[in-house]
Amino acid sequence: MKYLVLTLIFLLPLSGCARQDASVHLGYIEAEWTYVSAPAAGRIIEQPVEEGSTVAAGDFLFLLDNTAEQAALSEAEARLKRTVAEADNLSTGARDPEIRALQARLAEAKARLEKATADRDRIVPLVDQGFAPKAEKDAVEAAFEQAKAAVDAAQQDLKVAALPARPATRQAADEATRSAEAAQTAAAYRLNERSVLSPKSGRIEEIFFRPGEFVSPGAPVLSLLPDDGLKARFFVSQSELPQFSKGKTVRLIADGLSQPVSVSVTFIAHDAEYAPPVIYSRHSREKLVFMVEAQVPGDSGLHPGLPVEVEW
Repeated sequence: MKYLVLTLIFLLPLSGCARQDASVHLGYIEAEWTYVSAPAAGRIIEQPVEEGSTVAAGDFLFLLDNTAEQAALSEAEARLKRTVAEADNLSTGARDPEIRALQARLAEAKARLEKATADRDRIVPLVDQGFAPKAEKDAVEAAFEQAKAAVDAAQQDLKVAALPARPATRQAADEATRSAEAAQTAAAYRLNERSVLSPKSGRIEEIFFRPGEFVSPGAPVLSLLPDDGLKARFFVSQSELPQFSKGKTVRLIADGLSQPVSVSVTFIAHDAEYAPPVIYSRHSREKLVFMVEAQVPGDSGLHPGLPVEVEW
């Protein structure tokens, strides 16, 4: 019905107007609003803009309560630090104090081995010459083997302490670190989403929710008229349609403007806006009109809903 009424208006003769040129049509200024919504549910706690404020792309618009998100980010950061420390601990060997303790144990085992060696070298010849019982030979040889095994064990412990963790253990630690990093990134993203920035440069037209009010996800909080959000909409007849193509320059005339505003056609409808329910006789074809849109500069002085004359 809207287009029907507009079509009937635009097809009226311009006898009452100062301009009688057939290439002058009536049109109006349309706005393409940008509705800025909250990506998540929450209560608005900060909103520095007001209706009529001019903002640039990236300017701060409003903030949702982010107490829970800040706590989640702190937890994720702490978990990441812990997993990184655990991975570093597995990648390096034992600590210096642990290494020194193992070295001292090795030195003690070597000292026992030296004593056991001396006892064996002294007792075995006496047993072989019949000056000592065979049981003493068995005892010193057993003590020697035991001391030698203790030295070997201490040496192996020292080598193991200098090695990092096994590959599978290190891989598990690395995967845990990557998981913690991903959790931190997700927590930081959710926190950042609580602060909403302007997607475009333009003018705040209307604010629907204000500080202290609770908003649902996706609910528009304010409307923004972008700098490139104005367009002129007018209708041309079937016979005039071939004169138009994208990029064609037309002029807009409105009350209060000192001079016409030149704009470029950006859209031409493929379908007729009004077709009478009769056969397409020559007379009925004159009633077919096609919608044309042209981009309007933001500094043109024109406003949404303003009627204009379009000439070319």
